[in-house]
Amino acid sequence: MKKISCTLLVILFALGFASAQHFDQYFINKNLRVNYLHIGNFNNELLKIDHYTAGGTWNGTRQYLIEPNSYGDIMIEVFDSVSNKLIFSRSYSCLFTEYRTTEKGETEIASMEESINIPFPKNTVLLKFTSFDRKRNGAELLKQYFNPQTTPTVPLSKQYKTMNLHIGNKSDKAIDILFIPDGYAKSDAKLLKHDMKRFASYVMNCSPYKEMKNKVNVRAIKGYSEDSGITQPQNNIYKKTLVNTAYNALDLDRYLMCDGVWHLNDVADDAPYDAIVIICNSEKYGGGGIYNFYCTVYNHGEYPDYVIVHEMGHLIGGLGDEYYTSEVSVQDFYPAGVEPVEPNLTTLVDFESKWKNMLPEGTPIPTPVTGKNTPEYNRLGVYEGGGYVGKGVYRPAQHCTMHQIRYNDFCPVCKKTLEEVIDYYAR
Repeated sequence: MKKISCTLLVILFALGFASAQHFDQYFINKNLRVNYLHIGNFNNELLKIDHYTAGGTWNGTRQYLIEPNSYGDIMIEVFDSVSNKLIFSRSYSCLFTEYRTTEKGETEIASMEESINIPFPKNTVLLKFTSFDRKRNGAELLKQYFNPQTTPTVPLSKQYKTMNLHIGNKSDKAIDILFIPDGYAKSDAKLLKHDMKRFASYVMNCSPYKEMKNKVNVRAIKGYSEDSGITQPQNNIYKKTLVNTAYNALDLDRYLMCDGVWHLNDVADDAPYDAIVIICNSEKYGGGGIYNFYCTVYNHGEYPDYVIVHEMGHLIGGLGDEYYTSEVSVQDFYPAGVEPVEPNLTTLVDFESKWKNMLPEGTPIPTPVTGKNTPEYNRLGVYEGGGYVGKGVYRPAQHCTMHQIRYNDFCPVCKKTLEEVIDYYAR
């Protein structure tokens, strides 16, 4: 999919005033969360709505209610039931989609919790969920009506205090990043406070967040776990924690993910949020990030500054991994002959939609790799190797936070993508 171009931003801005009126016409200032199960394997999938949660205020953008980028594997669309007009859409990804590409996912049925927030409708709406494969073929998974007068909802329950770590603007004029601590017992209270401030500094001292600090808010939930530490099932270590994060997701040792997404979002309800980051009290290297879903990072050891901004690249920007030498569980994630949806990867099938217009004149495609001490090392180009494979997938730069362990080193393509997303929330 194409990134938001300057022309598209102008169009979106022109439509923004109508969208603000559009919000008041169809929605009230309240949040509705759809909590459902994603069930299936490689061959089949279905969604089953379990319950709706309603309350608080709508903290997302009111200007652009229709998704400008479709980077995600799932799309929810909300239609006015009388006119059948599309009044809201949101694209996101999920752990289930990754599970389907693993060896286990070829045969074994999985059932995973997922949640998505939408503005609370004034009148009856039709909810439509569509799943996209890596070739961007869409399959309708569910259609269901929601009647605000008759459909049962579960009210929000305020439970936790919050910490303001960096406030750049009002919630409707900024992207709201929310830290949720996991594996911090009450005896770790000082460490929790210190870590939340430390990780906020990692984010706000990294480009492009530091240059856009008046468009970024960072808060943290002050929530404690029964146990100190994080579950490591491969080492037979089990902990009772606030949101049940655990290593070895999809049988990958370092993959650190959350087992209870419904409860995770319930915990997050005590603060405005567009993006959830789980800070895990663990010395074991690990993390994970999924577009418009959530991301995780460990707090001790080496490189937590790099891990948080790398995983937030996935979460906020829909950026793909540019490395191709590390162990992963997914298979055939970028099929031959298909342009990746991620804005920082290309197979050259549709390079026009990616960063071609950013390349210096005369840049060879593909671009030869050079040594670190050469003038060309910092050149934007089209370098082979990325998306977990060494051949056929290309990345924009020889060094980038999405490519290797380098803090505060997003290449121009990744940085531009993050800037556009922050602007999307802040307009």
